[in-house]
Amino acid sequence: MHYLDNAATTRPFPSIIEFVQQCLTTQFGNPSSIHPAGVKANQIINESRKTLAGIFDVPLAGVIFCSSGTESDNLALKGLVNNQSDANTSLVTSKLEHAAIFNTAEWLEQCGIQVKYVDIDSSSGRIDLQHLATIIGPDTRLVSIQHVNSETGIIQDLPEISRIVKSRNPSAIVHSDGVQAFSKIPVNLKQMGVDLYSISAHKFHGIKGAAALICARDTPLTALIHGGGQEFGLRSGTENVAAIAAMGQAAKITFENLQVNLKEISAFSNWFKERLGEELEAVRIFDSPHLVPHIISISVLGVPGELLLNHLANNGIFVGLGSACSSSSNKFSETLKALKFGHQQIKETIRISLAAHELPSDRKLFLRSFVDSIKELLD
Repeated sequence: MHYLDNAATTRPFPSIIEFVQQCLTTQFGNPSSIHPAGVKANQIINESRKTLAGIFDVPLAGVIFCSSGTESDNLALKGLVNNQSDANTSLVTSKLEHAAIFNTAEWLEQCGIQVKYVDIDSSSGRIDLQHLATIIGPDTRLVSIQHVNSETGIIQDLPEISRIVKSRNPSAIVHSDGVQAFSKIPVNLKQMGVDLYSISAHKFHGIKGAAALICARDTPLTALIHGGGQEFGLRSGTENVAAIAAMGQAAKITFENLQVNLKEISAFSNWFKERLGEELEAVRIFDSPHLVPHIISISVLGVPGELLLNHLANNGIFVGLGSACSSSSNKFSETLKALKFGHQQIKETIRISLAAHELPSDRKLFLRSFVDSIKELLD
């Protein structure tokens, strides 16, 4: 089996699985309990918080654990743009965003919040910085722009985005959905000028059920979930200790190996795209000077993406259709529409997403299997 759908989810590290089993069997206490079992569980959470705070260079209170990247995004948007009666509050985002941002922005708009969408430069796949400068004003409360796009791998210029936003409105908050960026490329929130950053554990070899909103700036947020006051009163509910513990461990491992993994993935990605283009004239490979090597967006002329995905799966090659959170929808990808893809090309597009631990051991054998699978559909 060749698992190439790592943007959807990653395989947990073996050491993470062992650690989770240990948490579930011997360290299962409620972290809010004051007896030794509860104290131990709370210590485990705090260790993960320290790890992430150290990686992002933020205070301990700047790490807010959530259940998913979607919840983290919602906490950032709804937690800031929450005064529905304030007509002088606006949110700026783009149509390249993950559904967790895009659909939340639509909901806020229905609630009376003004939402402004920055134009996209279809030639680069990045947002139009000149247009961004024109829509930032004194009413701008929050700007949310995804760091790396989950369907194409496009990296947004967050330092320049933040510079423009802060120069136009110093009090505006900059949030970025970093779910597809963290563990793939270096992330320095202070250098990027980003105030809030969302990550999700199962995208970097942790397990599902843990994520975080990283706060590089003291930002007054309103809780979405009320109850026992966990996570500094911003996310009530008994913490998923095992998943949070795994998240801290996985973050440490991926952070320490980031440069080595990036080098390996870049080498494979460049080789694969070059050889695939040589082998098949019918293949269109999305290209931009601003891509992570981990995500490869391709289409085969005349072959529906879903058909290609299923055929590859029958041959032991697992890929994806855009964002896993919206691939079951019949709607056309907003991201690909914003990039001026035609309806037919959108229907034909699949996503190959790489992780260092899932790279094929025999490149040539894998390439031959991939190419032959496509040729079977073209014949």
